[in-house]
Amino acid sequence: MKVFLELPGYRHVVSAIFASVLCCNSWGQVPSKYEPAPEFRKIVNADWTTYLGQVENGLASGIGTLTDLNGDKKTGYFQDGNFLGEYIVNPCWHLVDIYYEFEDSLLMESFSIDITIQDDIPEDMYLYLSTQSSEINQKGFYNGIQTHCGGYRGVNGENNFGNFIDLGRASIFSRWSERLGTAMKIQKSGVGESGGYEGDFISVRNTLPWKKGKYTITLRNTHEKVTIDGVVHTFVAMQVFSHEKKSLIQTGSLAFPGEQLFLDKNQAIFVELYYKRLPVSKIPYLRFQFDEIKVNGELEPPLLPIAVYPFNAPQYAKATFSNGKFDVQIGKPFERTSFRFYKNEVIIEDLE
Repeated sequence: MKVFLELPGYRHVVSAIFASVLCCNSWGQVPSKYEPAPEFRKIVNADWTTYLGQVENGLASGIGTLTDLNGDKKTGYFQDGNFLGEYIVNPCWHLVDIYYEFEDSLLMESFSIDITIQDDIPEDMYLYLSTQSSEINQKGFYNGIQTHCGGYRGVNGENNFGNFIDLGRASIFSRWSERLGTAMKIQKSGVGESGGYEGDFISVRNTLPWKKGKYTITLRNTHEKVTIDGVVHTFVAMQVFSHEKKSLIQTGSLAFPGEQLFLDKNQAIFVELYYKRLPVSKIPYLRFQFDEIKVNGELEPPLLPIAVYPFNAPQYAKATFSNGKFDVQIGKPFERTSFRFYKNEVIIEDLE
């Protein structure tokens, strides 16, 4: 269990799940017929169709995928073996979270990762490809690229000013536990935001007309300082290099407390659908690759990689890891071939 509990953000999920399970099972009662214990498994039906998903009382009940003899699939809600209706994406949905580690926390001058988008992304899709979620000096952050993004031209104190501006496709860099505009540097062509609706955060974003192709996303220690509430902070800048256009776009900068910056050893990547509800069948089949992970210009091997999939959603993504490369597919049902459960809340799949 050590691997799971040390992962960024995931340890909080584990704690919440543990508390929930403890409350539900504190009296050691066997669930009644009308409160069946949830399962997740594969069923082969009498007509040789197969079902993979949630099961109650031995029957397909909950969320899952039914595959007929022609290979056609129905993904959605079931009750007592009967298909009730197609699954509707309820944003925001992390189709997969990938966790890995470094050998240790590292003094940080830069972090970079390559992402290759192997298919065209529809304009009406709300997709977030987060290339890094971690901590710098014990302050959480995450970043990546989005199909639809926006924000405000400035932040005064903790208040956004001006009208919300849509950027379209963009890069984004956010950190937690801060609201002040003095802790961010917004690009002239970009926007920012200070918010409290998901917990206190600040964020910088800039237009990035990304599409099918290869991009290198970099966080860079600028060594620029600012004092906030009597504490010296150091700015970290995000930039994106397009290998096709040979162009470099600056996303903006965020300040982290400390004169030296240490990147936590726990790292994560995630793929998210946000904002719009849509039938699961409308998600296109898409492929991405994440590789060339470097700290301070040197390749840093990802250790102990695992993939985490939600238990209470369709299995609609697949991540694999080989030779330092993470490959991710989304947009069709995937049967897990090797997985473990954690408290009937998530499915954990080793990637080695």
